[in-house]
Amino acid sequence: MRSYSQLTTGPPSPATLALTTVPAPSPSPTGTSLLLRITHAALNPIDLHLLLNLPAWLPFRRRPTPGFDFSGVVLALGPAVPASSGIKVGDRVAGSLGARQVALGVGSLAEYISVPVGLVAKVPDGWDGGQAAGGMGVAGQTAVLFARTIGEERVKGARVLVNGASGGVGVLLVQVLKGLGAGWVVGVCGGGNEGMVRGLGADEVVDYGGEEARGEGGLEGVLEGKFGGEGRFDFVLDCAGGQRLFERSVGFLKEGGRFVSIVGGRSQGVVPFVRNKLRPVMLGGTPRRYDLLAMMPSGEQAEVMKGWMEKGVVKEVPVDSEWVMEDVIKAYEKLETKHAKGKIIVKVAA
Repeated sequence: MRSYSQLTTGPPSPATLALTTVPAPSPSPTGTSLLLRITHAALNPIDLHLLLNLPAWLPFRRRPTPGFDFSGVVLALGPAVPASSGIKVGDRVAGSLGARQVALGVGSLAEYISVPVGLVAKVPDGWDGGQAAGGMGVAGQTAVLFARTIGEERVKGARVLVNGASGGVGVLLVQVLKGLGAGWVVGVCGGGNEGMVRGLGADEVVDYGGEEARGEGGLEGVLEGKFGGEGRFDFVLDCAGGQRLFERSVGFLKEGGRFVSIVGGRSQGVVPFVRNKLRPVMLGGTPRRYDLLAMMPSGEQAEVMKGWMEKGVVKEVPVDSEWVMEDVIKAYEKLETKHAKGKIIVKVAA
């Protein structure tokens, strides 16, 4: 089978990644695993992190294949796959691999992979493989985690700010918030993405690169001016990474409100956790609650997103671009710009 192998550590390039032929997984999967023929994969920032920081020469990474998100067709079931899973040969499924699997080198950028049944959910009718990979993988399951962390009941009527509203998680989160009944959703994104974010349901959009945000007060000053006082938010959901945004959040986040982030930075969350969660106010800490999320993929979370897609809570999975397998490096280069409008999809097979 064809798959991508990581040759060295560094930014994706012909020197770090190569499309190669490797042995296919066993046609008879073991235990509760499924053998899948992958049709689509979706890229995420975590993919770049592994490529940059986990050398291919480590003993447990022998010509490793990158990639977390996938959609594909079930070719075979392991003998211990429970009938209660409802999965059968020929089903289209989607989901995300766990960090341990990808760290060990078994990623989704391959024609065939073996996946535990507990990581997949069936693709909803009417949705193509690219949208399923992008919506039910890391980004979609992170949106599920956001909603669960703040509480679906507390979303109703709430005023919510989404930082990074045009990125892979943000484009889904805006829809989820409005679909669950949020009262007012404001998205922060680049000005060129304003129309898309409004079209997904945002009530208002703030351009982080606009003239006002380039002034002395920056984006935070704009938010304080627009949403200070009685207009402050119940929740600030950070999909892009904004340390200054949290430190200045008193001006636009209610007392008792929550700042929830998914961006751990190079320290994998240690530095922001200590700085924002543990530092007391008397030592310069910000007097607002800070939460840092770490998503662990599961078929159950993919199933929740599937339900939202079927019910129209999530109406679309915006796709920035779709690439063929031979152009994966170009796809990663687009991801590296951090200016993708939605998900970046790789078409692995027809």
